[in-house]
Amino acid sequence: MSFALPELPPAYLTFLESHTGEVRWDYDDIDSWELATRDQLTERVEIDGHTYPYIEQLRGFTRTLREMMGECTTDADENGYPFDRLSAGLAIGSNNGDVVYLDPADEHAVWILYLDGGDVERLESTFADWLENAEPEVDELDDDERDDDE
Repeated sequence: MSFALPELPPAYLTFLESHTGEVRWDYDDIDSWELATRDQLTERVEIDGHTYPYIEQLRGFTRTLREMMGECTTDADENGYPFDRLSAGLAIGSNNGDVVYLDPADEHAVWILYLDGGDVERLESTFADWLENAEPEVDELDDDERDDDE
């Protein structure tokens, strides 16, 4: 069964055209931000015994969080953030296991769900802004890779 991607912002769609998944990103002095490829967005992932397309995985996390926390979590400013809104978020990547997503209710701003506390934080108002403030990681070659190049 094929899965059609939901509406996504133009800057993100342009990014997906050339993104191979081989690059990790440094953002906000934190390294190893991983962004999914177009194919990965539609792959099924298991969240607490249920499977979802990668891009819709927040539905699974909110199911569990709702059982533990009620109807909402909080953002970085301690404002309420409803789980119905979170479950509609579009997962595009991760950082250290936390879910990076686009929030359709916030004009597809880039947010992150911190799984250790269930809270969320707005990172940038657009994906284009996030990408402008992120840098591709430059991996240093280890000794074995240097030997292969010689």
